[in-house]
Amino acid sequence: MRMSSDSKPPRPVYQPSDDFGARIIPVTRQPEQAWFRVHRSDRSPIQFGKFAHHRFTHPDCRFPMLHVGVTVPVCLWEYFGDDVFGGQRVISSGKWRGCSLSRIMIPALGVCDVCDGPTREAMGVDKASLLAADIAIPQVWGLALQEHPAAFDGIKYSSRFTDLPCLVLFDRGGMAVRMEVTSLGPLSQVNHAVDWLDERSVALV
Repeated sequence: MRMSSDSKPPRPVYQPSDDFGARIIPVTRQPEQAWFRVHRSDRSPIQFGKFAHHRFTHPDCRFPMLHVGVTVPVCLWEYFGDDVFGGQRVISSGKWRGCSLSRIMIPALGVCDVCDGPTREAMGVDKASLLAADIAIPQVWGLALQEHPAAFDGIKYSSRFTDLPCLVLFDRGGMAVRMEVTSLGPLSQVNHAVDWLDERSVALV
């Protein structure tokens, strides 16, 4: 449909205010819990890093980050969702077979829960800005939260595919040694992962 010349302007995109560091942002206690992570089989499941394609990873972030999901399907969607939606429900066989799944027991943490409405209100941001197509916008928020005096251990956010929780953890020092990892094996040998492919009629090519 062609838009008329008098169409409404786009909604505003919010960025951290100049006084963001002085704002009281709630610290949410995230209890000890097992989370999951899809990762390359030739790499450690606990690999903190700074990857430009991640939502909250600003290039100036001081602390490397680690992403985990609350369930196996959430992790699969986060890792392969763009492959599924961007093509004809196909995933590269090499990419799939080169990945493994791990369960990571993460200790109790203090996080910024951007899934929470009052927390977003305190930050001065809406969901749309945190999910902006221009990834530079949420990355600015990631940087602001790393630098906030509350010293968050990470950010709890919603998967853009499932709305279920994910965590991005900040490596503030000693975080990795506090985690307990259980390898669940290559994706091709994990029933939950194979079922996820079958249920969505996704082909490996």
